[in-house]
Amino acid sequence: MKAVPLLSLLLCPALMALEPLVPKTRTTHHLAPAPEQAGGVYLAFPALLALDDEVLVSCKHGRAHARDPGAALDLIRLDRASGKVLGTQSLAAHPDMTMQMGEWVRFPNGDIANYSDVYDAEATLRSGMGVVRSTDGGRTFSPIERVGIVDGVEYGYPFDFIVRGPATWMLVMNFEHLAGGRRVHPAKSRPGPVNVIRSDDNGRTWRFVRGITDELGGAPINESAFMPHGDGFLVTTRGYDDTQWLCRTDAEFRIIEKTDLNADNDFIGQHIGRPRLFEKDGQCYLLGRNWVEKGLMQLALFKLDPATLCITRHVILDNAEKARLDDGYYAQGYWTQRDGGESFHVITYKRSQGRHSPDILRLEFDWAEVR
Repeated sequence: MKAVPLLSLLLCPALMALEPLVPKTRTTHHLAPAPEQAGGVYLAFPALLALDDEVLVSCKHGRAHARDPGAALDLIRLDRASGKVLGTQSLAAHPDMTMQMGEWVRFPNGDIANYSDVYDAEATLRSGMGVVRSTDGGRTFSPIERVGIVDGVEYGYPFDFIVRGPATWMLVMNFEHLAGGRRVHPAKSRPGPVNVIRSDDNGRTWRFVRGITDELGGAPINESAFMPHGDGFLVTTRGYDDTQWLCRTDAEFRIIEKTDLNADNDFIGQHIGRPRLFEKDGQCYLLGRNWVEKGLMQLALFKLDPATLCITRHVILDNAEKARLDDGYYAQGYWTQRDGGESFHVITYKRSQGRHSPDILRLEFDWAEVR
């Protein structure tokens, strides 16, 4: 068992008795079942945007987890009330681009966009972030375009968005070989810093706000998420060194306080992969892939106390049985009203050991039980 620092126990006494909850009520729906044959379609990395009547789900459509020339982004449309799949279509594809991850945003003027992590045609290195845009509520989308350079820097991997009033912030990663890039870790992908950029014209132009990597003293970080909190923000980052920073910042993303959730909690084995932060009913949550130990992942929901930066509740949403999985658990959630209660729906993907392809899943929970 990991040794939890004494200071963490003093600040977060609940850690001494924090037992994980495994929900008693759960329904699993297959949005896109995995094909059985090896070498078949590989659907992965879902991201969602919940609208009034529909849920838009983007996912990678390729043949492998990575190094996947020709991969595109698909769009799965769901009826929000029933969860039924209304249809599937291509969202972003280009003969000279390889799509990996997509991330949604609904701008203040109502435009909907999906920003994508684009590689070159050979799928060897990032070639610069791309975007498709809808001006009709998500019915149709433009061809993919390159976002281009922002204050001397070209970005590659979009992680998250915040829209508040007329402003939109993006949390995004640069890479050494792109314009303005510098390397922060020796990984083959040539990772650079994670920054916050801002648009005040619905994504038509962007400007630099703050470097989260620099705020963390140059820490080698990758997948990150953020959310509004009070007059500032909460930010979490997954480190190449297995740190899982949770930070409270001011309105300009200057870090006021931070803690390493991995060091503080023995139920986080390595880090939280592809983390998602959100607020619901006045409470703060972290959703993501918990590497419980080397080679063992679970889909987990953590309730957070933003005042102390402590985890106060740990829910295992999937794989409480600790089965070995080969891939999975980029996840996002949305809610519906049903039978006088509220359902929490998590869109994710999972590749069972020995299978070539993942399933795209919708997991449905009783929100009153897991919150």
